[in-house]
Amino acid sequence: MAYLAAFAVVSVLALVGCGASANSSASPRPGDITIKPVSDASGRAEPDQPIHCAATHAKLTKVAVTRPNGSLVDGTLDTATGTWRPTHPLGLDARYTVTATATGSAGTSVTKRLNIETIDPSGTVTAQSITPATGAQVGDAQPVVVVFTKPVTDEAALQKALSVTDTHHVTGAWHWVTDRRVDYRPRTYWPLGDKITVTGDLDGVNAGKGLWATGDYTHTFTVDSDVHAVVDPGTQSMAVYRGSRLLRKLPISSGGAHYRTWGGYLVVLDKEAKIRMTSCSVGLSCTPGSPDYYDLPVLWDVHLTWTGTYIHDASWDNAAIGRVDNSHGCVHLSASDAKWFYTTVTPGDLVQVINPSKPVALDNGDGDWNLSWARWSTPDATR
Repeated sequence: MAYLAAFAVVSVLALVGCGASANSSASPRPGDITIKPVSDASGRAEPDQPIHCAATHAKLTKVAVTRPNGSLVDGTLDTATGTWRPTHPLGLDARYTVTATATGSAGTSVTKRLNIETIDPSGTVTAQSITPATGAQVGDAQPVVVVFTKPVTDEAALQKALSVTDTHHVTGAWHWVTDRRVDYRPRTYWPLGDKITVTGDLDGVNAGKGLWATGDYTHTFTVDSDVHAVVDPGTQSMAVYRGSRLLRKLPISSGGAHYRTWGGYLVVLDKEAKIRMTSCSVGLSCTPGSPDYYDLPVLWDVHLTWTGTYIHDASWDNAAIGRVDNSHGCVHLSASDAKWFYTTVTPGDLVQVINPSKPVALDNGDGDWNLSWARWSTPDATR
């Protein structure tokens, strides 16, 4: 009996020693964090995708992404999903450090770091040109024109990386003219004195089909002219206005029967005091003596289309000016009128040619104003 009593005491003590008392608590499990960027087949991070941070036995509180120089990358963290997204895509073929912090159940802090490299793509695209040039002073019809080095398939992604702001807060919209060119124009013309800023945060944007964009840009320009001209081949005249005020009405000669001047709204691309014009350069005759051959030094040249339409001095054709349309598509003026118009007009000013039978294409110069606002502001309205 003594033996059984002793065994019972030992058994009770053992039970007490192995069990949890009412006043004890389980030891908290240690917290941990897993950092996982979205990667391509090479294991490198895709610069426009989020970074996922999963906290185990802890609550995620902070994620910071830094460059090798220690500067912080702008981004936002959704603590509910553990997703950090960059405000703008990360750079291509670049290194970053991801630091994630979480708080464990006992209030202890847990930190994990991961060095990542972004993809080094085989195909890239960048802005070949942005018009107008930064610092330019332009007319009120000037669109923003961005031309890329290669055709783009994910147009929405690149368009999202482009922005336009102006001091007068006018309404405007982007429109893809071709798969390499996207333009921005206001609903109506820019106000005089307006200052426009074009920003392109293109670096690291996925342009589609394995093509990635590179380069960041900022262009600013101001509007300092509201000269408009109306070319009327029917009356061999051109009326020139500043705002709504008629400045002058000039006699002209425009395109002949086989070479009608492009019709519609054209924007002055640039101007030069003197250029050499040749018929061969615009796809006409390259044979001297041919009726369509010419090779001339020409003064006071205002450029309207990429196919070679200008308003310029044609002193050799004075007998036809104001009487007969016989040019190869250009608008001819007398020497004095051409010089006056050249000094009056600014790149970005509007020239309307009344010729509905031969409408200018959107990409033959800056034909943006030939689309109504409803069509312009509708994505892919013309393609």
